[in-house]
Amino acid sequence: MDNQKYPVRLERDAAGRYLATCRDVPEALTDGAERDEAKAEMADALMVALEGYRLEGRTLPSPSCPEPGEILVRVKAG
Repeated sequence: MDNQKYPVRLERDAAGRYLATCRDVPEALTDGAERDEAKAEMADALMVALEGYRLEGRTLPSPSCPEPGEILVRVKAG
């Protein structure tokens, strides 16, 4: 897999942490105390989720175009 950039939404929860979700890879879900931490954690979560897709023989989801309020998170080649 080449490096890909997936759209990710970061939202603050009631405790003030940043929840990171990706609509293209719903299995990737994480959080962080700061935006940068949540973004870094999401890069790892995406890598793990996509490796699970590969191991199960599933087709890897293509990154969609970001929607307003989403950021792009790069996933390193596995």
